Amino acid sequence: MENIFKTGIAQSLTDVMNSRDMRNQLQNELIQRYPTATVLAIKLNIPGPIKNNQYLIDLFRQGYREFRKQLSDNAVQVITEIDWTRDTGRESILVVDSGALALKQIAIEFEDNTNFGRLFDIDVLSLSVGHLSRADLNLPVRCCLICSRPAKECARSRQHSIEELQNKISAIYVAYR
Repeated sequence: MENIFKTGIAQSLTDVMNSRDMRNQLQNELIQRYPTATVLAIKLNIPGPIKNNQYLIDLFRQGYREFRKQLSDNAVQVITEIDWTRDTGRESILVVDSGALALKQIAIEFEDNTNFGRLFDIDVLSLSVGHLSRADLNLPVRCCLICSRPAKECARSRQHSIEELQNKISAIYVAYR
């Protein structure tokens, strides 16, 4: 099986946290600038030190294209789009004109029912409702890529090795590219 994690620059926890802080700052700025809109923060959820390489950029592009099609199919108008690629991964932030609850449902549909969706993390935020979670919609938490347990539970307990998770992601990439 092809290993899509054989190239890339290893990222430290500090690198990942700095990237998260920059993303959060941009999200907050956009919520203030567009108080009646909803902000979508889109990134891959990749375990281990390699967060970006040509395979992961390709995976992001394919999944992102599919998500944008779902937005279009639901008549969601994008007001602003900001994209970037760092060693910590490819990300996009969209400011859209639809309600946060409807957008969270679209995001969950994508995450749960598309080829690459399980590898994506789509945050939905607005000034009026804040950050929406699956629990806010009375939906179950995300399941682990490997087993049927809650993903956060497996991540916290390190139930699966990085290699096992990367092998699963590589298999998903190879199957659907």
